[in-house]
Amino acid sequence: MEENITYKPFAYIDQYTPAEGTTVYYNTEKTLAVKKNDCSYGTSGNLVTLTAPANKFVSTKSVADADQQAQAWLDANAHAYANNTGICSIRTTAWRGENPSCVLEPSTTLQPFDYMIVKYKWAFGAGRDLDTFTGFVNTGIPILDNQWVGYGLKNEVPVNTSAQDSYIMWGGDVTDLTGVETCFINFKKIKEDYSNLNNVLIRMAGVWWNSKNTGNIDVEITTYLGGIITKVDKDIINNNGQQVQQLNFSKNISIQGNRLNIDQVTNIGYINYSKNLSTANVVINY
Repeated sequence: MEENITYKPFAYIDQYTPAEGTTVYYNTEKTLAVKKNDCSYGTSGNLVTLTAPANKFVSTKSVADADQQAQAWLDANAHAYANNTGICSIRTTAWRGENPSCVLEPSTTLQPFDYMIVKYKWAFGAGRDLDTFTGFVNTGIPILDNQWVGYGLKNEVPVNTSAQDSYIMWGGDVTDLTGVETCFINFKKIKEDYSNLNNVLIRMAGVWWNSKNTGNIDVEITTYLGGIITKVDKDIINNNGQQVQQLNFSKNISIQGNRLNIDQVTNIGYINYSKNLSTANVVINY
């Protein structure tokens, strides 16, 4: 579990007194919203916004430099602030059955965004080596439809493209008893390249390659406006973009097997993106 509780307030920032006659510049107000990420399993942290007020950082170079200092402070402190001040809540979903194996999720409408990062997460006791399938369906465009990314599939579409230039990208294979597999979907590029495509449907699925225990996983969906997307090791990161939302859904992956195709694995659900509204619905299916 991630922990970050050491928060550095403004009072501890080195004070700076410019020499007489020196022109100085101060930052504009900046904010960064992140989710409390130290909650126990089965609960979810809320989104907490940390603010760097105007005129708290000073530069002899430019306002942009002062703003960069403010952003660096936000980046360094936002998670600690969220973990210290946020709350953990029991999810609105409920595991059902004699040996809880499924959960009911409502359709969730997202706010407008450009980019989406999907993380498939599992903890000890769920199973070993979750393999994920993420891809486009029913667009009518051959380069997109049924071009799954994941282990033994594609790493990105089109192949050999950077994250910023791909339509969809997989972070890489994680084979442990606990882990995260990451996928990036570039809705902004899809909208730019296929202007006549009004709706884009993404299907998510998964299977346990090595072994299955409870099979319970979490699906974390984070959306962003702007920024530069980069792949770092097996993670995919948005740099300098604005996080819009982060939602968590629960799902049971009931199937274990090797080299299975999309019709043989557990269906997780769908993301239905509307180009005209720049937003989407997420539906976890059971």
